[in-house]
Amino acid sequence: MSGPSQGRPSLNETIEHFNPAWFAAVMGTAVVPLAISFLAGSWVRAVAAAFSVISVLMFIAILIPWTLRFFKFPAAARDDLHHPIAASFFPTMPIAIIIIALDLLKYPDMFFSMETSREIAFWMWLVGSIGIYVAAFIVLPKIYRSDAVELSHANFGWFIPPVAKLLIPVAGFELAMLYPGRFELTFGLSITSLGIGFFLFLFVGSLVYHRYVLESLPVSKFAATSFIAIAPMAIIAVALFKMMHLFEAGTPIDVDARAIEAVSVLGILAAWGFAAWSFVMAVIIVIAYLRHLDLPYALSWWAYTFPLGSLGVATGVAWKVSGFESIHWFYVAVIVALFAAWFTVAVRTTRAMWSGKVFESPH
Repeated sequence: MSGPSQGRPSLNETIEHFNPAWFAAVMGTAVVPLAISFLAGSWVRAVAAAFSVISVLMFIAILIPWTLRFFKFPAAARDDLHHPIAASFFPTMPIAIIIIALDLLKYPDMFFSMETSREIAFWMWLVGSIGIYVAAFIVLPKIYRSDAVELSHANFGWFIPPVAKLLIPVAGFELAMLYPGRFELTFGLSITSLGIGFFLFLFVGSLVYHRYVLESLPVSKFAATSFIAIAPMAIIAVALFKMMHLFEAGTPIDVDARAIEAVSVLGILAAWGFAAWSFVMAVIIVIAYLRHLDLPYALSWWAYTFPLGSLGVATGVAWKVSGFESIHWFYVAVIVALFAAWFTVAVRTTRAMWSGKVFESPH
């Protein structure tokens, strides 16, 4: 490990200390096209295209130092894989792949032909899904064997592994409908991941809520992670929406589509309700930091964006299945908050990149 230097970090120092949470910026950018897809207007497609391109460019730019770190500084990468907080952010890379795949499924004729976009999305989904499972099987056993993990380490960033599993069926159920010949792979992996992600959310959630009740609030740089609590149930709402449409289209599984629809609609509204409640709680927590502690910029600020985007998608879905005008206006408010959060965090991140502060060691 190289020692600290004065001024901006060198290229090697930047790679050595490269934060695994950087892909959260891609997640928070790539989710915008999905979140705004429920809006009407000619501007929606143009904005979606812009954010899609930005997210792909960000992914490529981040992937280079992220990958080089494993080869040039394996000890630093290994330290993060053993770290009780940083390790949870490694799945953000394959998560980002799946969200970009979802953009291709949502806007299949935006950049390529419809058939090409869907085929690319399938392979991206498959690579992202494999990456999510590989990351879990590497990180979780290390955490299990570690004697250094304490209750005070628990934070809503621990929800990222459950979120990763829950995102697999969001794209997988749609791909199962588009490619009936691949149904066993797409549906099988999706429904399995939905079960794993849901129960992981329950298990991890009990630990995190236990920590927030019995311990003081985490340090200020983790304030934004409170927004991650929104994501699991928001994503479940979207997954149920996709599953409902899959069974309406017909599947090899002999299940009554009307029964699936009834359960899914109620599940969507219930899951969305918890996500909306989590949003209000997260805002209250952030206000507590502002009033009683402080809230300096940190790379973790990108945690404001993807959860807001997932809430936007879930709210759009809840609005579609219910027709409630109140949910529609909540959706509009969430989209406004999403754009405000994204531009604020993007500007602050750009400033931190210019000064080099964001490339310093995260620990």
